[in-house]
Amino acid sequence: MAVYNNTKTEMEIKDFLCELTRIALEENESRQLSRNRGECFNIFNALGLRSDEVRHSAFLAEMLNPGGSHGMGGAFLREFLTQVGIDSDYINRCRGQIVERSIGNTTDTEGGRMDIVLEDGLRAVIIENKIYAGDQHHQLLRYHNYGKKFPKGFKLLYLTLNGQEASEYSTGNDAEVEYERISYSRHIKQWLERCATLVEDKPMVYPVIVQYLNLIKELTNQDMSTENSEKIVELAIENLEGVAALMENRAKISAALRKDYIIEPLRKWAQDQGLDFECKTSDQSDGPALLFKKQTWSHYIAVTRDGGRGRDRDWKSLYIGISEFYATKKVDHLSEGLENLDGKPNQWWPYGWEWLPVPDWHSTSAYVPMKNGEVADWIKTKVKAIINEMEEKHLPV
Repeated sequence: MAVYNNTKTEMEIKDFLCELTRIALEENESRQLSRNRGECFNIFNALGLRSDEVRHSAFLAEMLNPGGSHGMGGAFLREFLTQVGIDSDYINRCRGQIVERSIGNTTDTEGGRMDIVLEDGLRAVIIENKIYAGDQHHQLLRYHNYGKKFPKGFKLLYLTLNGQEASEYSTGNDAEVEYERISYSRHIKQWLERCATLVEDKPMVYPVIVQYLNLIKELTNQDMSTENSEKIVELAIENLEGVAALMENRAKISAALRKDYIIEPLRKWAQDQGLDFECKTSDQSDGPALLFKKQTWSHYIAVTRDGGRGRDRDWKSLYIGISEFYATKKVDHLSEGLENLDGKPNQWWPYGWEWLPVPDWHSTSAYVPMKNGEVADWIKTKVKAIINEMEEKHLPV
């Protein structure tokens, strides 16, 4: 076993952390100046596309469609295929429903609704798009079986923010299900950068691609300036002891931030508002979740995630709504949804649901908004808005 020698003094590590803080403050100041100049305006954020897989899929499908309104024919599609390691001539045209294609009633092995399908009748590229949502039961298995219908073959791509593997819950632990992992952080980002160079002379298309590219950089934590990013990398290499210590304690740091700056402030706020409050941790079978309700309600307003079997149950992929899962009785019918919630109602969320703007509390990108109260304040505002709308409309809960 290698012997680890801590060669840095405590003062040197403190100096390293101070320099990191200085760079971060410099970056924040630069971003504030950009906001003041209107340079941070992003139409995709304004339209609520940030964490909505359906809207991301719709935009990507339009870009990939050779007949799309971008007027670039198959150029974007060829660049994409090359980027993900598929021959650029694998598909030259697309037919049928490209985005949100229904393939029949869902069973254990067939059916469902595929996010993006690029096919010409002979070959297909099927893309399952995940931003924050969890895997669905046998999802990739069902899409794999659908792909078998194409006589010259198909490619199944699993698109996530950082290229993670699909769970056995999705593949059905079937060895025949072959898929390629692709990521927004690498493949989509590099593809968009290439697409932007192709349309620099098209004033209507170029800024749209650049804004979407900027959104992808935000979602994948790549929006820091190149100069400051390079400074941090250099500092990290010079101070590996401090970096290693921080990385080894990431889980404890995240847990402390959640407890001290989200859970306990919300517990106190709920008490002040006369609300019942409960926190279910990620190691509980029905957690993680933050639950709020009025004493006369049978349902909770829940901040939670779709746990599923065999999946990471940490504080990730979080959304909010009035949940049937924790209710003492059921809502008899689905409503049209609350104005204060973006997602459509379903059997588990009878009044709708909405992704949190900071949906992954285990990520380092969430640390600052957790500590400065941004996360807790958003939840307070949303819970209050839901309660007010429910009472104003006299909805059963």
